[in-house]
Formats: sequence, C-alpha cells, structure tokens
Amino acid sequence: MPAPKASLTSTTATGDVVTGPGSPLRLCKGLPTACMGDAVAGAACTGVITATTAVTRISMGRPIANIGSVVTGVNPVTGVPVATAVAVTINPDRIV
Repeated sequence: MPAPKASLTSTTATGDVVTGPGSPLRLCKGLPTACMGDAVAGAACTGVITATTAVTRISMGRPIANIGSVVTGVNPVTGVPVATAVAVTINPDRIV
C-alpha cells in the first residue's frame, strides 16, 4: 500500500530519529530520502531500518523507506531488542 516516504529526521513511533546516511540523490524538502539500512538513534531504540513496503522504489541501490517501515535495534540503556516503525515524516504529500 502506498505511504508517504521518509527522510532524514523522520521519527519512529518511539520518538527515535532516522539519522542516515540516506540518499542525497533524491531529496524531500531539502533532506535526503531515508532508505533501508539507514541508522536510527534515540533513547528507546538504536538500530537500522530493516523492512519497507516500497521495495520497487530504489535509490542508490536501496529501497526507499516510508511510513510504516520497520526499524529493529536495541534499547541503548538496557540492551533489550526493540522493533518499532517509522511514524512521522515531514513529507506527508510524497507518496511512494
């Protein structure tokens, strides 16, 4: 199902931020588009974007991340595995 694409500074459901590196060849309101494998950092989860529904939209050899893309990692304080989703983006009008 189509969903708005994520960019750097998009946040997850737990409030963590997509930090990159992103795809500087495809910009969203001046920010690089987030892709699978991009890092996510914050108080609840430190990990990477591991799954997306936009698998046919490729930028720099990686599928573009969108709202609902899965982030997996660990809690930086406890070390407990965490899975969350990209939930907020500055690009609600950019559907992929």
